[in-house]
Amino acid sequence: MPTKSHKHIRVPSPLSVPLITLLALCAFTFNANAGPAAANIPDTAETNFGDRTANESYLLLAGADDMNDMLKQFNLRFAAAQPNVNVKMVLKGSVTGLPALTAGAASMALLTHDPSPAEISAFRQVWGYAPQAIRIGYAGFGPDSRHKLPPAVYINQRNPLTSLTTQQLTQVFTVGSVAGDINFWSQLGLKGAWEQRRIHLYGLRDNGGIATALRSEHLGKQPFSPQYEALASPQAVLDAVADDPYGIALLGPATIGPNAAALRILPLASANGATPITPSRGNVAAGKYPLSVYVRIYVNRAPGKALDASVKNYLETLLSPAGQGLIADVAEATGYLPLSADDLLQEKKKLD
Repeated sequence: MPTKSHKHIRVPSPLSVPLITLLALCAFTFNANAGPAAANIPDTAETNFGDRTANESYLLLAGADDMNDMLKQFNLRFAAAQPNVNVKMVLKGSVTGLPALTAGAASMALLTHDPSPAEISAFRQVWGYAPQAIRIGYAGFGPDSRHKLPPAVYINQRNPLTSLTTQQLTQVFTVGSVAGDINFWSQLGLKGAWEQRRIHLYGLRDNGGIATALRSEHLGKQPFSPQYEALASPQAVLDAVADDPYGIALLGPATIGPNAAALRILPLASANGATPITPSRGNVAAGKYPLSVYVRIYVNRAPGKALDASVKNYLETLLSPAGQGLIADVAEATGYLPLSADDLLQEKKKLD
């Protein structure tokens, strides 16, 4: 069992230990690495592998629960093509995925959020290398009240700012950027009553969760500005900007809800001179929106080693026209979209 004093201990194969034991080990690993307390990894198994034969392979997928229905459909199709591979799922939320993979309790971890540095660090501490991520789709597009938007920048409806570049976003929300910090609306070109007003920054707490993942993934790992006001919930962040014409928020996946009339999502450009992009369905599906969250499946693949054959077949099928078509078929109900042609090509290459 992994401990802080033995960083590279190899835990037993998930095929050689009862699933209930592995899930308990998974819960231990998550707590030992100071992950979120709400991980909710079950202490009893909801599924088991049953009797095995020498010709059968078994895969366990742990993680995001909101893809459960879609993956059930996918697994039925996969089973028809690969009858000797038995796929089980223990989907208790994205935060349970990487801890299960770290503990050896899962063959694959499904995440619909950007992982925090702590999640990756915990895996690296045990195995000595990072898990490999395979993107299978995009999570969130909108605005649409039926499902969450991807991460976005929100301003008050009265604010005349039209867009930001991703570089400006980093300069606004962090301190110590090489390009210099941006503290006043005049530095973004606003005039008149806005010119001497300080930018009021809002977001979630930088406590290893979504805000930390956003900072790490999109803001160059720079620390948040001292002016950044960390609030307890996405709703509190949106309420603050809805009441503050000088406010701006960087927020992970969220639903705008009752604040829709008072808020505006700011389009983002990937570079100076590039077209600013909103998280519309078309832009997300084309892989153009800079803050898109990917649906990722993480696997334990040591550097220089081939993927397990059954895992590779499963991922190849998810990235096939049939697998991507299934994600597209349920997009309206789930808010998930298949990969763009360019991103799909990149992910297929990772399987070799």
